Amino acid sequence: MALHFKILMSTFIMMFNIIMLYSQNITDNSVHKLIDRARMKFELPAVAVSLMSADSIYVQVVKGTRIHGTENLVEKNDYFHLGSCSKSVLALIAGKLIEEKQIQWNSGFFDLFPELKAMSHPQYQAITLEQLFLCKAGIQAFTSAEEEFPQIDPNAKNPQLEFARYLLQFEPSAKTSKEGTFEHLYSNASYTLAALMLEKASGKSYKELIEQYIAKELDLNVYIGFPNTYNPEQAWGHIISGKAIEKYAPDHEYKIPYLLRPAGDLSMPSGDFAKYVQINLRGLEGMDSFLLKETWQRIHFGFRGFSLGFANGHMAGHRYSGMDGSAGTFFCRAIIVPDSDLAFIIMTNAGSGAGEMKAIDWLTMKLIKKHYNWWWKFWM
Repeated sequence: MALHFKILMSTFIMMFNIIMLYSQNITDNSVHKLIDRARMKFELPAVAVSLMSADSIYVQVVKGTRIHGTENLVEKNDYFHLGSCSKSVLALIAGKLIEEKQIQWNSGFFDLFPELKAMSHPQYQAITLEQLFLCKAGIQAFTSAEEEFPQIDPNAKNPQLEFARYLLQFEPSAKTSKEGTFEHLYSNASYTLAALMLEKASGKSYKELIEQYIAKELDLNVYIGFPNTYNPEQAWGHIISGKAIEKYAPDHEYKIPYLLRPAGDLSMPSGDFAKYVQINLRGLEGMDSFLLKETWQRIHFGFRGFSLGFANGHMAGHRYSGMDGSAGTFFCRAIIVPDSDLAFIIMTNAGSGAGEMKAIDWLTMKLIKKHYNWWWKFWM
């Protein structure tokens, strides 16, 4: 009986290994079908999906229309808005400046801006670059349209600095822990302050930092703003509410507040965003030279749950990092599973309402099940 059990188990393990050997057979054709189902099920205008290993982007599919209700088909080089996935880009730039010894993770905000210290709330006195990236600096969230912005001239010499001056005079928005540090409070404004620190340390503007490190060094196409403000023929954003679909034309009054641009106002072609995510995967596997492996690890996994521009966790024993981004009219997701040499992206030109979240979650689970051959996990 015991011998039969051992034979049965060895056969099972052999079959399981064979299954896993062929578990990455996701093809362009199978993703085409998934996207078709998702667009029909959730009424999405356009969807882009890419899957990659450290060595190759082996699936890349973009389907749908740039503008709902038209035959203006989206193409592979079309831009999609990244929303809060832009935060990870700022983290990579910070990592680079730190390796170049221009700044440190533990650099204090007021070490770089001593002129703001006297007029700021005393609880902010010790906040650091890393705390700003972790959203543990107590900074007001500015994640809701209900939060009122100060009246600051966008043509002022440094409007973001005036925004920081405004923010730091009020009591912190986050609670403090027993250790006296701020608890996590997801904050877009926190990333504006982090960007200010990087600008001051490098002597370059946010735009110049993006151009140097992302456009030139990583050789990626990137634009600050919505895609159709770069070119009206690019994808438009949409908000789906029930059966109503609102299109956001290039001249629509809705824009990302200029004071929060570092937190979420970048756009990239889906192919370039796939390359960007692959660079992160390669970095975590020690195969990319843009940053040291320990810097990549700190950014993605240095802190549990929410690290530096990335979230992280475990699913079915697999460690992953990832990010979601939406400014309301687009949605962008990236998942990186370094121990499985896997990453994938999902992008759509419809916003972050309940329906769009369901669509992204549905596609995510379908891709994960297909990659790991979890056909038997009927509940996913």
